[in-house]
Amino acid sequence: PRMEHKMHKASRQLSDAETMEILKKGDHGTLSVQGDDGYPYATPINYIVVDGKVYLHSAPYGYKIECLQRSPKCCFSAIISAQIIPSKITAAFESVVLTGTAVFVTDQAEKRTVLENFVTQKHPGYEELGFKMIDKQIDKTAVIRLDPVSLTGKAYRG
Repeated sequence: PRMEHKMHKASRQLSDAETMEILKKGDHGTLSVQGDDGYPYATPINYIVVDGKVYLHSAPYGYKIECLQRSPKCCFSAIISAQIIPSKITAAFESVVLTGTAVFVTDQAEKRTVLENFVTQKHPGYEELGFKMIDKQIDKTAVIRLDPVSLTGKAYRG
């Protein structure tokens, strides 16, 4: 099932391919989960894209993890770029909203690949140190894949 919501300014909507390309440029977003008593809970988080899929990593415990274990439905959003254009009373931006299901990665090969990508993509030049940390921390780290039901990219470049 695909969630469909019409975008107010449809001319700003990006294709799925363009959306994944801009998502690859970013590294931080906000993960929103179903919290206690019907309240949403949103937390800033870093992410990467590996083989066209969005991944997060986390300690394997804490409120966000409890919420996802109770209900894996979530929403992830990222502002890739934003710049106020004072002369036009507007802002240029690129943003993404992914609505879907959080899946805890249990396959050790997938988990290691994702963690190694966090090191190679986000910490180039520190692979040796990063890979040693993975060896020590892999069993104490949760890797979460976001499987989209809906993925929307939006951009206005001024």
